[in-house]
Amino acid sequence: MPTETETPAARKPGKRDVRLWIAGTSVSLFGDAALWIALGVWMKDLTGSNGMAGLAFAAYVVPRLGAPFLGLVVDRFRRRPLIALLNFVLAGWVCLAFLVHDEQQAWLLYLVLFGIGLGVGMHNAAGSALLTNLVHADDLGPTNALMRTVQEAGMLAAPAIGSLLYVGFGPRMVAGLEVVTFLICAFSVLAVRVDEPAPKPPEGTLPQELMAGLRHLARTPRLRAVSIAMGGGLLGFGFIETVIYAIADQGLHRSAAFVGVLTVAKGIGSVLGGLAGMRVLKRVGPGREGLLTVCGLSMMALGCAIVVLPGIVAALAGVFVMGLGTPGAVVGLYTSVQRNSPAQLQGRVASVASMLATAPQVLSVATGAALIATIDYRILLVVMVALISTSACYLALRVRGFDHADEARPATAGVAEPAAAD
Repeated sequence: MPTETETPAARKPGKRDVRLWIAGTSVSLFGDAALWIALGVWMKDLTGSNGMAGLAFAAYVVPRLGAPFLGLVVDRFRRRPLIALLNFVLAGWVCLAFLVHDEQQAWLLYLVLFGIGLGVGMHNAAGSALLTNLVHADDLGPTNALMRTVQEAGMLAAPAIGSLLYVGFGPRMVAGLEVVTFLICAFSVLAVRVDEPAPKPPEGTLPQELMAGLRHLARTPRLRAVSIAMGGGLLGFGFIETVIYAIADQGLHRSAAFVGVLTVAKGIGSVLGGLAGMRVLKRVGPGREGLLTVCGLSMMALGCAIVVLPGIVAALAGVFVMGLGTPGAVVGLYTSVQRNSPAQLQGRVASVASMLATAPQVLSVATGAALIATIDYRILLVVMVALISTSACYLALRVRGFDHADEARPATAGVAEPAAAD
């Protein structure tokens, strides 16, 4: 099995290329955040249902359940041109939202989000793989944290801008903004200069190729542990996509548009959480990204607990703390994938890790949408705290075991131990 040092390319492209990649990806994510908020509010306004609004997020993440197919496509093509093409296609797909005029066409909003989720899932897998060619292995964690911080800063402004455009000019203007951001991302990625190795030809049957990423993840203890923890954590955290509307409506007696204010508070926390993640990774050193995921999940659980308390101050403080934890949890997962996967499997492993994390989230979004009408949202928040906390504790114990195993290994000059030897 390849070691951490064998996975990424050793050469570092110029800072210009890394900046272009971060900027293009961040702009695209900014547009996604603005559109997702707008379409959720639009669905609420069209149908009057918190559950229907919450299912908008489910439509966005369901396509990632096709991770083996998405990852296989990513590993069969050069990542840079693939990402550019995806963004051009998505720019056209968003235009379907312009056809929605009343509740009868509301289903088109789910179709738009499904298509974007499909493309973004492939973009994320390809981008995770491409980054291993842009930076050195030891710089992957801090670079991921920096990228996440920039993205969170953009998403901080996205809800406010999306809400302003929605209220002032209508939801179609937000869809137009998304089209522009996809185009900017496509041209930015095309401008990146990177030496990508030619994709390797298939080495087995189609089923074997589809399952290769899952097999690698299952056989690599560090990846297996962080994926299980993130899956359990997001099984709980997925309820927030529906609960947040109930917090605004039932808890604070505000309109659905107030969800944008809560999202801004979460975004501020996420920006600060991304900056903190950079410092944590630099302090603990490469190879201990799982510790950052533990910290992130713990903060997310604490935030959910705070939101249980009544009042607008508690609601804003709670979502702020959730935001503090989210970047660390995500960065820890994807950096672990990048450092512990061979180049030819990067796309498939990243897709499978994303699937294992988001599939439980899809389940909890759907469950939350079904339960929110009959169960007090505060009960769902308590369930969220229990699930996320359990996941954080599980990973904390596993990370401690990995650290002890690393300390017990005899020093071997010039030779790194295989990831699966843990």
